[in-house]
Amino acid sequence: MRIRPLPLILAATVLCATLAFAEPRLLLEYPGGVPRVTLTGTYAGASYTVFRAPASGGDWAPITLNEVLCLGACSAPDPAAVPGASYLYRFDLRVPEGDMVRPVSYGPFPATISLALARPIGVSVFPNPGGGPATVELRLAGAAGEAARGEAAIYDLAGRRVRLLHQGALARGLVSLAWDGCDERGQPLRRGVYLVRFAADGRQATARIVRL
Repeated sequence: MRIRPLPLILAATVLCATLAFAEPRLLLEYPGGVPRVTLTGTYAGASYTVFRAPASGGDWAPITLNEVLCLGACSAPDPAAVPGASYLYRFDLRVPEGDMVRPVSYGPFPATISLALARPIGVSVFPNPGGGPATVELRLAGAAGEAARGEAAIYDLAGRRVRLLHQGALARGLVSLAWDGCDERGQPLRRGVYLVRFAADGRQATARIVRL
């Protein structure tokens, strides 16, 4: 029987463990009820695009608008993902190496969107609390090509509508609306607590707004 030197055995064991640990995985989280996929590992300085395809087969479509600069882990929200649906995710990276850029692809990673944790509809306001213009974000799950109609409006605590923000056709995924902080008469909304309600697909989401 051949006996290998102990240092070589330890070195080989450490190398195998390092490679196994470095193998990237997909991490699926739900901050605020919005599915977010993350590629484990550190890729600082790389740029990346995240693609999604139905698990049953179909075309790959990007869920990031453009290439994103990676500051550590590479991640992307997927607000259009349907709760209960199964998908494949792929991360395409462009890794700088000196004066060159090396393309690297990781995946496909299978994932099923949680029915319990993913919200099919959501609304949020930034900044909140606030006293001036703000951004209202509407999130609606579903395939990008599907037609959707929705309505978003701000109400006082007595249930009176003070400002209609959107009514009509609506893209699925994440839609940002610019709100000037005024009511329907063009006057700045007075201090107090209000509600923004977003309805679509027979569902409704509500967020609390504090105006200072």
